[in-house]
Amino acid sequence: MDKQKSGVTLRELARLAGVSRQTVSDALRGTGRVAPATRRRIRALAARHSYAPDPLISAGLAQMRRKTPQRIKAVIGYLETGSTPNLTTKHESYTRLYRGAKERAEDLGYLLERFSLADPKVNPARLQSILLARGIRGLVILYVRDWDANASQGVPLNLDEFATATVGARLRTPALHFAMADEFANTQLCLQNLLTLGYERIGLALPGPLDNLIENRISHAFYGWQQEKPARDRLPVFDNSVEQTAKAYRRWIDKWKPDAIMSFPQAELNSRPGLRFPQQAGFAHLDRNPSNAKMSGIDQNHEAAGAAAVDIVARQLALGEMGPPAHAHGTLIEGVWVPGSTTKPAD
Repeated sequence: MDKQKSGVTLRELARLAGVSRQTVSDALRGTGRVAPATRRRIRALAARHSYAPDPLISAGLAQMRRKTPQRIKAVIGYLETGSTPNLTTKHESYTRLYRGAKERAEDLGYLLERFSLADPKVNPARLQSILLARGIRGLVILYVRDWDANASQGVPLNLDEFATATVGARLRTPALHFAMADEFANTQLCLQNLLTLGYERIGLALPGPLDNLIENRISHAFYGWQQEKPARDRLPVFDNSVEQTAKAYRRWIDKWKPDAIMSFPQAELNSRPGLRFPQQAGFAHLDRNPSNAKMSGIDQNHEAAGAAAVDIVARQLALGEMGPPAHAHGTLIEGVWVPGSTTKPAD
């Protein structure tokens, strides 16, 4: 068989490159401390000689890793964006994303280390040099956008040297792989459960900038459901983000008379008008966390989204794929409905 056509083995590729098999493996996967010039030379040799990992061997190694404790391969960075330092610790949903990512990274033999673009001591250029100097080639990016910022806000790093995936939301420029909650399906799931409980006139209150960040998946699901209803029964979305007072919220309720409300966090808006759930109306939280466990709503399974983002990055590292992909793909995580005291009990 023609070796050039069938491809070389890892051992043969190491001999051609004049390095160890471990160095070749690290160079192709983007792990370890391989000099950039050496990494480029090895990858060029691999392409020239049609090197491809043996899928049976790779599958066997993966099975062995699942059964034995993992030694630490490398560090994957967990990068917080936006202007809020320590964002992961300030919001329960983000804490859960990080927890899921950290646990999956450790299962795969990686350490996960958190960095922040809002760190006043480290500017983006310095952060880039720190990541590269430490041999960090994988990045899970917690992508958020400041509500008063330009909609095209991106990540001020050169991502060509990294295997990346965003978590929580999708980045379009450049387009990166992503893992996030399936907000469209979650909204449909919430509507379905409220309808099953007998609610008919369901309203939606959520921050407009948050909906924009997730590409209006929540409002589109809601408006799509309303298209099946007569125009007189369609409720406008209440934007509870900026400059929205409890009086405005109360006026929206009094005018449109929803018998159930779906929403993201708005504890103050609910308490100040003296609303009582489920006596006056049902209430379903679209991002139900342990801290509001008494509420009915959707648990978004944030840990699963964090784990999925690490899986995407780890796969790229294993394949030696660096930089923004030619065709980005994503993993959408469906949530689950959890009944609580803010909706009437099922019959």
